Amino acid sequence: MPGQAGLSLPSSKSLWDVLKREHIEGHDAQHVKDIWMEYHADPAKNRVATVVPAHKYDVFCETAALTPMFVLPVFRGPNSFETFALQCQTPLVLFTSLEEFKHHGSAATPHFVMTHYTELVKSHKIVLVRGDIIQPHALDMIQAMSLMLNAHEYFTDFGAKREFVHIFNNRPNEFDFKKLLDSMGHDSSRLPRE
Repeated sequence: MPGQAGLSLPSSKSLWDVLKREHIEGHDAQHVKDIWMEYHADPAKNRVATVVPAHKYDVFCETAALTPMFVLPVFRGPNSFETFALQCQTPLVLFTSLEEFKHHGSAATPHFVMTHYTELVKSHKIVLVRGDIIQPHALDMIQAMSLMLNAHEYFTDFGAKREFVHIFNNRPNEFDFKKLLDSMGHDSSRLPRE
């Protein structure tokens, strides 16, 4: 996946280019969250959104700085999934299919780009997150939201989930994808043995 310099960003990295400041001035964190989520509710725009507490984003950034790569499945049906590679370049996270990454390496085109907006950390203690679906034929909104939420969950968990990220980056021969699937509630026992 290309570095930021080679990527044409689907969204500005400045919150104020995305959302007018006057729309959120004077509102508490919950109201800002409601405005943000409503703003991204139109399925025709191929965008998803979430809001992360500032302290969780700090953990996300710490993890991403040390372990920037990971893989996550997108479930397509019973015993059917596609694996996506993700690369953290905070405030961005780039996602592409593992097949695309295997074929094109660092030149692989992202299917989905997640942008973190930190402008409200001091005032509201939240980070607004937007996910732009670059290739809608590859991901729908539910699948993109799953990638977004799972990326945050695995990079901020203080237990076994974050350990998967650590092992993937630091001891790749010990990484067990089937255990990752099991940790997501998917029964990997029906998958073919390697």
